[in-house]
Amino acid sequence: MNDARVSAMTGNGEIPSTAGVRALAELCMQAGVEEIQASDGAWSVRLRLDTSALQTGEACAQVTELAEPEGPYVFLSQWVGVFHRSAEAGMAQYVEEGQSVGESDIVGVIAAMQLQHEVRVDRAGILQRFLVQDGTAVEFGQPLLEIS
Repeated sequence: MNDARVSAMTGNGEIPSTAGVRALAELCMQAGVEEIQASDGAWSVRLRLDTSALQTGEACAQVTELAEPEGPYVFLSQWVGVFHRSAEAGMAQYVEEGQSVGESDIVGVIAAMQLQHEVRVDRAGILQRFLVQDGTAVEFGQPLLEIS
């Protein structure tokens, strides 16, 4: 990150995650915090904003759009459990491959510890394909389906 100098000091060799440090640096920049120190047990992180590296008002106002990656959007599991394409065995599936889906449409459920969590997509499009079979155990963050 060009706008912040980060130093991490550890006591037992455990280093804070890079993503966590970056998120903290982003929050500091957005809030205008010039320096912050955080610690938790064996580690501490100190961030100091390099104000000379900040852009001027007009340059900051210019926002460049991020290019969408080529290919379909991959929807990830938000839970750990068993993925099902219908609420109960023998019932109709929520959606079929090739069907249009809207934002927050239910496309399946994930069962865990006798609870069913609805799987709702976070964008509209055409459901290209499921990446897991009905009745498959899934992990948090595992790709479930593709939407174009």
